[in-house]
Amino acid sequence: MERLMAQVWDDTEPPTQATLFGYVAGLRRALEPRRAARTPSQLLVREGPGYALRAPAAAVDAERFTALVVQGDRAASAADVRTAATALDEALSLWRGAAYADFADADFAAAEIARLDALHAAAREQRLAVALASGEHQWVLGDLEALVAEQPLRERRWELLALALYRSGRQGDALAVLRRAREQLIAELGVDPGPQLRRMEEAVLRQDVSLELRRPPADRTPVPGSPGRNIPAALSSFVGRTGELAALRHALTEHRLVTLTGAGGVGKTRLVLEHCRVRTDADGPWLVELAGLRDPTQIPRAVSDVLGLPGVATAGQLARRLADREALLVVDNAEHLIHGVAELARTVLGGCPGLRMLVTSRQPLGVPGEAVLELAPLPVTEAVELLFDRMNTANLTMGVNDPDPVLATQICRDLDGLPLAIELVAAQCRILSLREIAFQLDDRLGMLTTGTGEDKDRHATVHNAIGWSYQLLTGAEQTLMRQLSVFDGGFDLDAVRLVGAGPDLPKPVPALLGLVRKSLVVVDPTTVPRRYRMLELIREYAADLLTGTERTQTLARHRRWLLGLVEIGEQRLPTDDGAHWLRRLSAERDNIRAALISALAAGENLTAARICGALAWFWYRTGQAAEGERWGGRTLAALDARGPTSAGPTGPDDTGLDDTGQSAEWTLARARLLMAVGGCTYLDGDHASSVTALGEAAGLCVQLGARHPLTTAMIYLASVTAIRGDVGGALSLADEAVRLADLVGEPGALAETLTVRSQLSRACGDLARARDELARANALARSCGHQWAILSTGWMDGKVSTDLGEPDRALRTFADLARETDPEQDRSSWLTLVHSMAGALGRTGRAGTGAILLGAVESLGRTIGYHPEQSDPQDARANSEAVAAALEPHVYQTGLALGRQLTWSDLAELLADEGRWSTGLN
Repeated sequence: MERLMAQVWDDTEPPTQATLFGYVAGLRRALEPRRAARTPSQLLVREGPGYALRAPAAAVDAERFTALVVQGDRAASAADVRTAATALDEALSLWRGAAYADFADADFAAAEIARLDALHAAAREQRLAVALASGEHQWVLGDLEALVAEQPLRERRWELLALALYRSGRQGDALAVLRRAREQLIAELGVDPGPQLRRMEEAVLRQDVSLELRRPPADRTPVPGSPGRNIPAALSSFVGRTGELAALRHALTEHRLVTLTGAGGVGKTRLVLEHCRVRTDADGPWLVELAGLRDPTQIPRAVSDVLGLPGVATAGQLARRLADREALLVVDNAEHLIHGVAELARTVLGGCPGLRMLVTSRQPLGVPGEAVLELAPLPVTEAVELLFDRMNTANLTMGVNDPDPVLATQICRDLDGLPLAIELVAAQCRILSLREIAFQLDDRLGMLTTGTGEDKDRHATVHNAIGWSYQLLTGAEQTLMRQLSVFDGGFDLDAVRLVGAGPDLPKPVPALLGLVRKSLVVVDPTTVPRRYRMLELIREYAADLLTGTERTQTLARHRRWLLGLVEIGEQRLPTDDGAHWLRRLSAERDNIRAALISALAAGENLTAARICGALAWFWYRTGQAAEGERWGGRTLAALDARGPTSAGPTGPDDTGLDDTGQSAEWTLARARLLMAVGGCTYLDGDHASSVTALGEAAGLCVQLGARHPLTTAMIYLASVTAIRGDVGGALSLADEAVRLADLVGEPGALAETLTVRSQLSRACGDLARARDELARANALARSCGHQWAILSTGWMDGKVSTDLGEPDRALRTFADLARETDPEQDRSSWLTLVHSMAGALGRTGRAGTGAILLGAVESLGRTIGYHPEQSDPQDARANSEAVAAALEPHVYQTGLALGRQLTWSDLAELLADEGRWSTGLN
């Protein structure tokens, strides 16, 4: 870090480390403009006390240049002049001026500049050497004269110039050039030419045949069974997929059998053909298309027809005919003949050591030695590029008028980045605008056609492509594929076991594995436990097939699974396992919405209420105030409209009635739902509505005699009542909550209650009592692993330290808690801690860093609907004022601006390094 500041600010006063971090955050955004919020940087990473650029070599032009020069040099050494020329041309095209021109005088760049300059000089020489090997000696004479003039002491340039003159029939000029070289070297360096130049002069004098151009043998017209190829020319440009092409090239170098798998329409065939077009094999590649073949016994004949080998009927005969060939055999669309192609691979590769096979299929062959590459949909940037490219092609006259990248990005996301779907959508641009296309995508499958209405090709529409895959499934796989369409946003194995069912589906897991193998379900290998999903187009196709009783029963099982999951999560969130359950529930957000929609649509309002009630703590801790208010409000309206007879997961309630004649289960569900609504309205700053909801919830719990939920309601009601300014009323509520918590006998509930009670003691000026209550609450929370209560007691203790004139202790408390809290799991609480920490920095002479933190809280809080003045009205304003008062206005505004640039991970990284925020410039 010190080295960075010394080299960049070598003649000016360096900034604070926190300010430097703001600049780093801006640089990260420039390097990764599409990096999602709250995700760590993958390029400019923190290592030890400083930073390192960990970009892939392909993303750095200097590294790409180096790799291409090495590739060209190796190809030239192997006499592959075509590959060498391509690589060196691409390398030299990257050179746009002097290397690191902005740092020409900087010591840290000197070695790298020298390396790149030497490599550039060598690349220019090698490119001209390749041109000479290609017979272009007359065309490069001018370039070689210029090279020699630039650097007359590089002997290879003289050597190449002499060779070009000799091959142009100018032997005398070649000898004159070599004499000039000798004179220049003696005059400048006092040395004779090296051995290469001396050998060149001797060879020219004796007209050695080694100087003649070696021309390849003339091309011959292929005859049946002779080397050649049958790869069709491309009809459109190829967009993106550079990484996939490199992976495929590497796989075929290392393995003799490579299978490229992926969903229908993902672009397997196009990728393979693009790879084949740049190959320089003497024999092949040979493309065998199996899409129209139905009889697996005809596979060897189909291969032999392509290769021009008559009289071949079996794989064994084919292997004997190809035993001495070194070729690449490409078998396209093998999924419907998977066993026949597997047998072909085993037999032919086993008998033909020089043969390689590249197969495209929606599932692997399952043959020993098979290397499988799974082709994913296009990333968003490449998908948008493909969309615009095809839109321009579809209408050359008009092109893409005023392209809207935001709208195009949304369209490509809706299409899952599936190339076939993007191509079909682009074809519609002749009659529809991008916006009209986006509106039409509610019916994706209906829109994604070629428009002919008669094309039976299975790739003519996305519907046909998916239908082809569906027809190849077993009965169990078809059943599970239909039923998996009720999941929104993915699922895990436990969910599949509980939701998948039916006479044709005795065991859902084997059927799921079959769908994964056949590229109809995608697995996320980064998750533990593994999560699976269907591409949205495939899910839509499956949903259309899920009808009648099967649909009703599957949706009901989905609701039961989701309800069970969130109710378990509610119990686990306050424990040591809370972080895991926050991640687990976060992963199911889309399924939560889907279950609530289907529950309300089916009239299972009690189920919807139970789901919302169980999510109260999750919504609060993740800052989802708007989400909780929306679903809580809709469910409350539906619950009240139907009354206590609303159907539950297993039918109408029959759990008995309370004193008012209402269903006890309905009353409890409504109370818990109101607590969820009250927590979200509090988070949103609507404290009056929060008090109303929590008060009604408490009344329902009293009516039921339900002590535990009543304790929870009273805790929160006391807290919000105090925030509204009614300290007396809040004290009564808090004391009653303490009494109830003692009766319930749960340390976690008592810890929460004492924390709220300490807030009121502080409000009344009794700081000693507040600290005693916090100490007791913290001990109880730690005894039962109630992490949120541990966090809350620490936060309140920091506030008490501030009141007692101990700002350094307060800062230490807030900083320790902020570093221990995971912002991915408890955003609202974490931002509250950071805001409090900013105030403490302002009070301890570190206001410059405090301003950066305030700017970060403001910017990040806006993304989740969090506003510190609403969640902490008692102290948030004082925190901001403490920072602003300690700084000049322009310095304060600069700090806020720097903070607004930070991402979640940037801010967490800043807080983790005490050295960056422990000192500040005011």
